[in-house]
Amino acid sequence: MGSMTDETLSDAKKEQVKLRATFLNNIGIGVILVGVFTPVTRLIYGDINMQVSMLWLIGSPLACFALGVTLHFMAIRRLEGLSR
Repeated sequence: MGSMTDETLSDAKKEQVKLRATFLNNIGIGVILVGVFTPVTRLIYGDINMQVSMLWLIGSPLACFALGVTLHFMAIRRLEGLSR
C-alpha cells in the first residue's frame, strides 16, 4: 500500500489493510513453524542426518525466526494507519 494521506480511510480500505497485515503475519508464522520448529523437532526425534553442520542447524532456524519476526512487525506497521 502506498503512503497514506490525511484523508479518512473507507471501511473497505481498512479491511484491505487488515487483510494484507494478516497475510504478512501468517507468512511470518509459517516461516517460523517450518524454519524453526521443524529442525528442532527432527533433532529431538533423531531424524536429522548427522552430516549436517551444527552451524546450519543453528543459523537456519535463527534466520527463519528473524524473518518471521520481521514480517510480524511489517504487519503491525500496516495496521498503524487504521487509527485515521
